[in-house]
Amino acid sequence: MVTVCPKHVKDGINVLDLPHVTKLLNNHGQLNLSKCEFCGLSANYRLFDDLPLNQERQKKVKEYL
Repeated sequence: MVTVCPKHVKDGINVLDLPHVTKLLNNHGQLNLSKCEFCGLSANYRLFDDLPLNQERQKKVKEYL
C-alpha cells in the first residue's frame, strides 16, 4: 500500500504492479490524516495491490523522491 496526495497519484501507480485506488476517508466521511509517502503532504488516496509493499517497492518509492 502507498498513500499519496493528488499530485503523486501517477507516481504511486507506477510503483505498484496492479494498482487499485480508494479515497482515504475516516468513519465520519472526512479525509483521513495520512501523509503522502512521496512528499509528506496530506494524502487523499490509498493505492494498493494484492501484495504487501516489499523492500523492492519501497526502493522504487525512494527513487521517485
